[in-house]
Amino acid sequence: MSELTIQNVVGGGTIGTEIDLYSIAKTEFESFRTQYEPESFPGVVFRHNNLEPTVILHRSGKFNIAGGKSISNTRELFNKFCSSLTTETGLEIHPELEIRYFVTTGDLGRQIDLSAAALAFGIDETEYEPEQFPGLFYRPDDRDWFSILFATGSIIIDGTPDIDLLENAYQNIDEKLSTTGV
Repeated sequence: MSELTIQNVVGGGTIGTEIDLYSIAKTEFESFRTQYEPESFPGVVFRHNNLEPTVILHRSGKFNIAGGKSISNTRELFNKFCSSLTTETGLEIHPELEIRYFVTTGDLGRQIDLSAAALAFGIDETEYEPEQFPGLFYRPDDRDWFSILFATGSIIIDGTPDIDLLENAYQNIDEKLSTTGV
């Protein structure tokens, strides 16, 4: 079984003020490229020239940030975004960032019979329709996370900003499959 790896840090929050998206989109930012197509999406997309995460800013001042590989990477981009927004537009902002959840991946190190896994986890907590999607969705009723298992043993677990909880889920999934012979 491999280590669980963070693939994406997802966060969001507010800059504390409403904004005119048209004027923001027209601004020439030094470190960010912007994209605004209001007929297809109601937010301005900000992509930094050197950092991975992407910010989507809405008229209300609320934003989403995704694509970071770590909390520090996500916070770094957030700080640069706020600094650029203030410096290059003159907006007075009061930013707040909340890390909402991680998307993690791992490999159980063995092939998984997904039909047997669905039975092991319980039909009420799984969804498996191989003719529509090659993975098994597993979401325990009493947990803040969900997972997608693949026959190769690859797994995706997300839904919480608590990495320890995700690592425990990974261990528990592996143990449940092992103890039931899957």
